Amino acid sequence: MASEGEWDIVTLIRQDHTAVRSMLTRTASGDPEARWCTYSRLAELLIRHEVAEELVVYPELLTLRGSAVVDSRLHDQAVIERLLVALDREEFDTHPFERSAARLGLEVLEHLGKEEAQVLPLLQTRLGKRRRAALGRRFVEVERLAPAQGLTTAGRLPTGPTVLGRTSVISTWLRDSASTSDLAC
Repeated sequence: MASEGEWDIVTLIRQDHTAVRSMLTRTASGDPEARWCTYSRLAELLIRHEVAEELVVYPELLTLRGSAVVDSRLHDQAVIERLLVALDREEFDTHPFERSAARLGLEVLEHLGKEEAQVLPLLQTRLGKRRRAALGRRFVEVERLAPAQGLTTAGRLPTGPTVLGRTSVISTWLRDSASTSDLAC
């Protein structure tokens, strides 16, 4: 059985942030198939992470009187979501796609930094270990259940615009809650 420390919400969020940073680095170079697979996994992680934050972390922050922090982070997430949708409209491996992907990367990195400076310290200092572990368990479960539709096309690169093909993370999750899919990458 995992210890409370292994389920700590702060640790889990930091692990996701590390994975996102690593994927952003890997999208910068390499062959198109590997980059596409990394973009697909990155989009899935961002979506699942965002849903888990909106359903687990931010409601908890509101109980800690962190409404200004929540409002600011939700604004950041809305910007990131709009950039993911814009990226979805671009054809992969073209100049417009790369330009949109670079902007997305910068916004994501800025958002991660703000979370690490504002959200994580609140969770770390205002919640006990058991509460952080309980939130961590819920966070992992929501990430696992939150559908992020497969983004690759039968093991081949897409021939037109497609990174995620969705509008709102929460509305998509509610709409698709009866189904799940795994990436082919």
